Amino acid sequence: MRPVFAALLLLACWSPFVRAEDWPRFRGPRGDGTSSESTLPLKWGPKENVAWKQELPGPGSSSPIVLGPRVFVTCFTGKKAEEIVRHVMCFDRTGGKQLWKNSYPAPLPEMDYTGHLLQHGFATSTPCTDGERLYVHFGRDGVRAFDLDGKLLWHEIVGKTVSTFGAGASPLLLGDKLIVNATVELGALVALDKRTGKRVWKTPINGDCWSTPAVIDLPGGKQELVLNGSAAVYGFDPVDGKELWYVDSVGGHISSTPLTQNGMVYVTNASMGGKNAMAVRPGGHGDVTKTHIVWKSEKAGASHCSPLLLGERFCWFSTTATTVSAKDGSVVEQKRMEDLFNLYSSPIIAGDTIVLFARKAGAYVMRAKDLEVIAQNDLGDQSGINASPALSHGQLFIRSNRFLYCIGATK
Repeated sequence: MRPVFAALLLLACWSPFVRAEDWPRFRGPRGDGTSSESTLPLKWGPKENVAWKQELPGPGSSSPIVLGPRVFVTCFTGKKAEEIVRHVMCFDRTGGKQLWKNSYPAPLPEMDYTGHLLQHGFATSTPCTDGERLYVHFGRDGVRAFDLDGKLLWHEIVGKTVSTFGAGASPLLLGDKLIVNATVELGALVALDKRTGKRVWKTPINGDCWSTPAVIDLPGGKQELVLNGSAAVYGFDPVDGKELWYVDSVGGHISSTPLTQNGMVYVTNASMGGKNAMAVRPGGHGDVTKTHIVWKSEKAGASHCSPLLLGERFCWFSTTATTVSAKDGSVVEQKRMEDLFNLYSSPIIAGDTIVLFARKAGAYVMRAKDLEVIAQNDLGDQSGINASPALSHGQLFIRSNRFLYCIGATK
């Protein structure tokens, strides 16, 4: 190996910025559930293919994220409002040793851990990292930024509304901005300066939603922010937050994150407002419901579970696994999957393999080409799994309401 090439390779491996094999945010490096890795673990159980597991202080629905030798996750403790405490934790990915933990009592007033909150709790938003800092959204407690050793760098309140449904949207890094869906807390989409936490812009939005924003690249180097909101899918200018376009949607409680690939926005929803799945062409102005919907189906959809794009097929999961043509929305295949009732976790894919965790029925491992189930793996953990898995260096990281697991060969 030439010395110059070796030096460059070493520098790349130890760069402070996010590596391709890291899992730095909700739904992975591209925010779409895909991994550049070609394989992932296929079989595991309570005593099979578990590299390590660590008991967490309390439950949570946020996904773990992975940055080099570190795994980050959030959780909460307490049941009464005055007892609720949120925790940010960092573990060594090699052996699962806890490296640090920071804890923050919930600002009052707050809801008790009861009612709708029993479905997902007070730690639902997945953290994100730019390779230098960790960013966490805790609803009414606001957004906190840390260095990788757990030092708090800044704390910014993004809204104070108390919601019976709690918070759930994960933050999105875009350039120097941290984008936060604060419709629940503030009735707005908010951009913060990622270095200081200072608000850059705020765009009011009618209706609560719990979906994570996405970004789409347009011709000419421009970008748009996309939010799957209550009653509409929106496009915004990320520079100043100006609303650019919208298309009418189903309304109700929206949680599914859109996919933005191949110059198209794909969404799927199911709520008290109805069901839908559709493909929307971005780049419009104003109400583009009649001009920019490429295809739309009102026969099926998914609520909390975010979709996948499998080449020329668009795929989502509820009690039915559905694939349609990404080009025209025509149904390719549907399969009943009763164990996926009340599904909160979203699927990931590596190569031709999909992994999807059910809340109480373990994990389904499926072939992407035909959604054939090739394994159903159960960790024997009855606490429930709402989080989506993370994949890094051939290992799966999954958190239940009790444990954080590393699945796969020990590194």
